[in-house]
Amino acid sequence: MRFTDSLATPVKKTRHQLLYLIYGNQDVYRREAKFSILTALSHAKNGKLPSIRILTDRPQDYAGWPVETVMLTQETLTLWQGENGYHHRRKACAIAAGLQHAEKTLFVDTDTLFTSDPNLIFNQIQPQHYLMDRFEYDWQDVCERPDYVKLGGCLQAHGVSADNGFKLYNSGLCGVTDRDSALFEESITLIDEWTRDGFDIHTIEQIALSFAMRDKPVHEAKKYIYHYFAEKRFFHAMQAYFFSQHGERFSQELVELCQDVPRVKPFPSAWQRLKIKWKLRNQSGALRKVGRDLLYGSAAPDHPYYTACRHEWWECASREILRWDKAQQKKLLETHQNAWPPQLPKPEKPEDERIIMKYLKKRVEAAS
Repeated sequence: MRFTDSLATPVKKTRHQLLYLIYGNQDVYRREAKFSILTALSHAKNGKLPSIRILTDRPQDYAGWPVETVMLTQETLTLWQGENGYHHRRKACAIAAGLQHAEKTLFVDTDTLFTSDPNLIFNQIQPQHYLMDRFEYDWQDVCERPDYVKLGGCLQAHGVSADNGFKLYNSGLCGVTDRDSALFEESITLIDEWTRDGFDIHTIEQIALSFAMRDKPVHEAKKYIYHYFAEKRFFHAMQAYFFSQHGERFSQELVELCQDVPRVKPFPSAWQRLKIKWKLRNQSGALRKVGRDLLYGSAAPDHPYYTACRHEWWECASREILRWDKAQQKKLLETHQNAWPPQLPKPEKPEDERIIMKYLKKRVEAAS
């Protein structure tokens, strides 16, 4: 297969492998990958762990880590992106290249945390029985959305309609065997077909894979992992704090320390959330959402990792405010010397009033 031929590093076949794809020099994605690996190591029982392989153009970033790096040249990355400029095509090509080098492959997006022993996941992977992150929706649920119309036309050529569609899965985690080359050949062919004249949605890669898996048994892996794709900013802030405190040099101590980092988006306590709900009982709509996010950030528990990302709640509020018209923004933010707006209940920490207002005004001014 042409994708395996493009790997620059010889790879020995193994029984099980965790497979990652990461390229470019952005710190945030390197930290994602390393933290994901730490969570896998922290849950491994009796020291038993599958091979961990990283397909990357920067193997030096993982020196000293218990991983095997496979060098990706720029030529390979260009080949994998294809002629239509769809960069998620590289993911399908990476799995196609990697699955030849293990009996079972578990491809993992870097924004994935392991919450159980990875070996339990491999037990779920069998020939012609696939494992995906989670079920997201049926084709009939989205086929009439404006951004899916073009793809719907492509699917009609394959006999697919709203009445005889298929299930669509998130491919943040994908478990396959070395017998599944044809599955990815089909997926990549579909990706090229569906992106030939441009594309309106960025998830074509996982839709193509879901279509190729139609009528086959597919199981969800969400009870073993947490894929935080929709909450990246919170986890990025916590991971940046973690590595700033402990460094990126691998050690067993680093594996143990990673267990101190929350595995879920940080929320105030149930009691605090109830109090905030009561405070906002007279508000509605967008103003209520903004108030909730501002107060949630201020009510973060006294914990270093919660503190590190509380401003992300305020960022959520600022993004909502930026959707408002100028008059609405002015009504909320035009206060004297960053005083708290009278239409919102105050945060419990008085010092947060000016901090939050200064943050919001700066974000709105920057957007203007």
